[in-house]
Amino acid sequence: MKSGRQRRTEIIGRRRARSRAAAPQRLRPWAMATDGRSRDSVPADPAKLVHDNTYGARPSFYLDRPFTCIDCGANEVWTASQQKWWYEEAKGKIASAANRCRDCRRKRRMRRSQERRLHVEGLIARYGIEGAAEKLQLDIGTLIDMRARWLEP
Repeated sequence: MKSGRQRRTEIIGRRRARSRAAAPQRLRPWAMATDGRSRDSVPADPAKLVHDNTYGARPSFYLDRPFTCIDCGANEVWTASQQKWWYEEAKGKIASAANRCRDCRRKRRMRRSQERRLHVEGLIARYGIEGAAEKLQLDIGTLIDMRARWLEP
């Protein structure tokens, strides 16, 4: 068993390691374009960004960002093109950032869909299809379509 001081020291060490891994990259002069941004950067389209009442500046370009997956601990890179898609096409919030690798996102999505399926099946078993549709605030046709998709091989 560890003392509070030992646990605090371990926590601080993990935080420092995480902050070193997520430290912003400084651009070297040979890696910069003439306008001061990286050669690998992707320009942002401010008209497509969602106004979400943030006080920070909106990005004028995107750079590759390294991150550590919170589930498996793998070191990954959130590419500039992925960021452009997330912020401009999917309308993600400017303050959000990637925190799970692709495999962990897929696993989480599958787990959540299975949990949702079990929940809906339990409601149908308990209340019948009409009662479950009422509880879920869906029409019966939508619920029947959902069950048909789940039963497909």
